[in-house]
Amino acid sequence: MAKKFFVAMTIFMTMFTASIALAAFEEKVEEGANLVAVQKIAVAMPNYYKVEENEPEFQDLIKEIYLSGKLASTLEVLSYEEIASAIRRDTGIDIYALETPEAEKVYNQNISRYVDAYVVMTIANGNKNPWLSFNVCNAANQKLMYTYNYQSRLMVKNTVNYKKIIEAFFNRFDTATALSLSKEERKKLQKKQNEIRKQKRRMSEDTYKTKKNKVEMVRKK
Repeated sequence: MAKKFFVAMTIFMTMFTASIALAAFEEKVEEGANLVAVQKIAVAMPNYYKVEENEPEFQDLIKEIYLSGKLASTLEVLSYEEIASAIRRDTGIDIYALETPEAEKVYNQNISRYVDAYVVMTIANGNKNPWLSFNVCNAANQKLMYTYNYQSRLMVKNTVNYKKIIEAFFNRFDTATALSLSKEERKKLQKKQNEIRKQKRRMSEDTYKTKKNKVEMVRKK
């Protein structure tokens, strides 16, 4: 009996170790970064080039980052389109009409008017197994605050898988923010985060019942 138990545990540990090796993520909070100060976060232009048929188009990826963040994050998430519209309204500059380097420059010069931080997603998909990275930068000075990296030997390059990792990033950022606080302050923030998640779950349930688009419902809220 003991031998069977030992064999079973050995098999379990082997499978567990193998699963860890197949997929891994790492995160880093930069020294001095105040994640709690981030209440609004915007989507910046990602570093991405489509190489396979099932991958999203560039503009679709920008939208997916926003929609996934809107549903997964407890922060207020603003889309690239919303920021572009705000910059056009306040400065008269249409960043969609600019070359990428100039558009990024104008974006960075104005982003602190609208949010506390912005996220730049990078997809390195030149090899068989893509590597996804998210850099959260301070909107006021463009300094790096937080990094989340993910890679899996099993991940197929497509919109569905990219969406899952985007949602995982927003969830991890919420967790990292809570862990940066003292025990008492962490409890308060986690309580607030849980209340927001409950509200979103209720909206999701309403969506299922009414068959309405749940993203549109989140926007209306």
